[in-house]
Amino acid sequence: MMRKVAFWTALVVAVVFAAGTGFAAPPDKPIVLKAAKFKGPVTFEHAKHGKDCAACHHKDKAGAEQKCTKCHSDKTEGKKLSAKEAFHTQCKDCHKRSNKGPYKKCDDCHKK
Repeated sequence: MMRKVAFWTALVVAVVFAAGTGFAAPPDKPIVLKAAKFKGPVTFEHAKHGKDCAACHHKDKAGAEQKCTKCHSDKTEGKKLSAKEAFHTQCKDCHKRSNKGPYKKCDDCHKK
């Protein structure tokens, strides 16, 4: 009897823990993405960009999203885009498709 109780308790705890990690909250403060020396940084607010984390964090498991620069470095290597290319492709193209937000001028995103 005790073994059954211990088993079910452990199972419930594991399921609750696993479910909680699948719903990790995005950062509540804006993040600042550093750009090239001649461009200003870009401030990005996760809260304003929807709930579909996988749209941008395309290689990460739900709840285990990493910084973009974990995979995207300064230079394109093979099929892996540089951080600049990844941001411009992902962010700028999304803004164009939705016709919302900045995408027409560099200074719309890159504040000096």
